Parts: sequence; structure tokens; C-alpha cells
Amino acid sequence: RMAETQTLNFGPEWLRALSGGGHGGGTSSVVATSPPLSPALPKYKLADYRYGREEMLALYVKDREIPVVLHDKDFVPILQEEPLPPLALVAFTEEERRKIRIMNYSI
Repeated sequence: RMAETQTLNFGPEWLRALSGGGHGGGTSSVVATSPPLSPALPKYKLADYRYGREEMLALYVKDREIPVVLHDKDFVPILQEEPLPPLALVAFTEEERRKIRIMNYSI
């Protein structure tokens, strides 16, 4: 009886099921499954106050419309209807690949 009261009670239910704690005896086999992933969460947690390459690319949404506040007359000269994608997502041209190869061989 003492062993049952000293079981660890941390983590979600599926984690506790891995050790069989809280289910009576230790001889019964318990199949634990991980909880379903939430579609609202990003693929990984973004760090607070970090603006690295991965964090900025994770924020990019291709089919996003231009906010209404940017349709102001002050922004019209610089506003594009179709925004450019991040350069990290644009493939190199043949000329750029050739120049990179030449630069790598010259080192």
C-alpha cells in the first residue's frame, strides 16, 4: 500500500500510464499513446524575443492579404499588390549558382 502512495504524479495522464502508476498492480500491461497534436500550434515553439532566420520564416504566410491600414495614401508609392517571398525561399538562378561555384573553387 505504501508503494502506491509514493508513485510520481507529474505530467499528463499518458505519461503516468507509461510506468503503470495509479492503475493498481504493476503486472497489468498498459498501452500508452501520445496525445493528439493540436493543429493551432506551430511546428515548434518560437523563442521569445529572438528574430533568427527560422523564426522569421515561420511567420511568413504566402496567401496573406495586405492589411487595410497600409492602403493609406502615404504607403501607395511603396506598396506592391503581390509581396515578394523571402529570399530564403527563392531558388538561385543558373548564373548565381555558377558564380557560387566559381567563388568556392577560388578559395
